[in-house]
Amino acid sequence: MKVRIKETPREQEIDGVRLDRLSKGMVKDVSSSLGVWLIVEGYADAEMRSRDERPSDRERARGPDDGQYFHRRSTDH
Repeated sequence: MKVRIKETPREQEIDGVRLDRLSKGMVKDVSSSLGVWLIVEGYADAEMRSRDERPSDRERARGPDDGQYFHRRSTDH
């Protein structure tokens, strides 16, 4: 699970994992249980973006209508 750190945790470690190295803005791949704990405690948000994804790729995938899809009927001209 990928998370984006919002704040360095006050706890130095949990379940043998050092947390004092996590800093604001860092994107980290962590176990699901640790990721959920960080999110619930307010230390992180789930990171949904891919590192390789460029803004132009996202725009191209969404299309020019910003996600709004209009279906043309055969009677429309």
